[in-house]
Amino acid sequence: MKISPIRPTIFLILVIISLLTPKVSFSSQLYSLSDCIEIALKGNPELLASKEQLNKSLFKIGEARSGYFPEIDLTLGYQRSYQDSRTREDYYSKNYSGQLSLSQTLFDFGKTSTKVDIQKELYKATEAQDRDTILGVVYNVKAAYFNLLKAKKAKETAQEVLKQAQKHLDLAKGFYEVGLKPKIEVTKAEVEVSNAKLSLISAEKGLRQALLSLRVAMGVVFMADFDIKEEEYAVRKLEEKEALEIALQRNPQLQNIKFNKNAALQTEDLVKKEYLPMLTGTGKYSYTGEDFPLNKGWSLLVQLNMPIFSGWSTTYKLKQAKADTAYYQNKEEALKQQIASQIKTLFVQLNEAKQKIDTLKVTLRQAKENLDLAMGRYEVGVGSSIEVVDAIVLYEQTNTQYWQAVYDYNVTYAEIEKITGMER
Repeated sequence: MKISPIRPTIFLILVIISLLTPKVSFSSQLYSLSDCIEIALKGNPELLASKEQLNKSLFKIGEARSGYFPEIDLTLGYQRSYQDSRTREDYYSKNYSGQLSLSQTLFDFGKTSTKVDIQKELYKATEAQDRDTILGVVYNVKAAYFNLLKAKKAKETAQEVLKQAQKHLDLAKGFYEVGLKPKIEVTKAEVEVSNAKLSLISAEKGLRQALLSLRVAMGVVFMADFDIKEEEYAVRKLEEKEALEIALQRNPQLQNIKFNKNAALQTEDLVKKEYLPMLTGTGKYSYTGEDFPLNKGWSLLVQLNMPIFSGWSTTYKLKQAKADTAYYQNKEEALKQQIASQIKTLFVQLNEAKQKIDTLKVTLRQAKENLDLAMGRYEVGVGSSIEVVDAIVLYEQTNTQYWQAVYDYNVTYAEIEKITGMER
């Protein structure tokens, strides 16, 4: 009997791939989507870095407030000098000094308060940016979570297909041995089993990659393997009109632009105040002399500084501030239009995915019934291998399409939540 060269080659490929591909074995630890999000919010390094930027912005408010307080300086000095003279004896001198000075801005026409207001607006902008980072991490976790779920289902489907293909092969061999089926039926069934094994290997590889992607999204790359709970698809809480209204109010990127625009407007006001004078007061108390006890003295100075001409620098600063304001106004309008477009597109995708899920639920049940029927017919000898193979392929394709639709729905809804500023 002549052995086909195809089967040994396929067998060799399967052995090599099996050796190179690590088997996926989840630990007993089981996480829900909420669990994964909580872990990400606590330890994701991207979020921790964002929090430090927020702290930095808060400290800048304190720096701006320092203008309300006086500046106090203490100066201590010791000087020794020598002078060579041809007409008299050489002269050595020494001098001790100590001075405590206090400077206070008495009136600056609201410059300091405006600086504080600017930093407050910039802090709010940084808060919105931090919020956007949080929403981005949550979205990435959701996308990776449902991708892992899809990968799990792909592996389960591959296992089921392999099981059905192996059953088909066993039946074909039995029929061949009793002379009811030709040898080609066995060969086709063997190729079918080999293909099913290859699909299972690919599914296991995809599962491993999907688990790693979820760990990366959570910010715990070195975390031990874990399993996830099955979730079909998100409960729809928003309609398109409501989502758009919420997004225009809560979208963190839009809020960031609004607060930066407010800061630019405050900067315009601050620059205009550079044309105004500033009233300051300085008090000094000092000790000085060559020997102790030192002579003491004090001075008090009240000074009005009036800007006359600065080379038009203030004029150009004002133009820059106005340009910033116009920039953020245009960016705000552009982002509003972009958000509206995204919301509309996402709801089209969401509705499409929902319709696919509803249709594929029925189709998947029918495909399973068709597979059971085809296998049953083959078992009693009235069906053909082609019928069985077609039924297996149809079942595999339908199952894959169903879980792809579930993934598309969940990820699309997660993106809507991200745009509207909703974490969960």
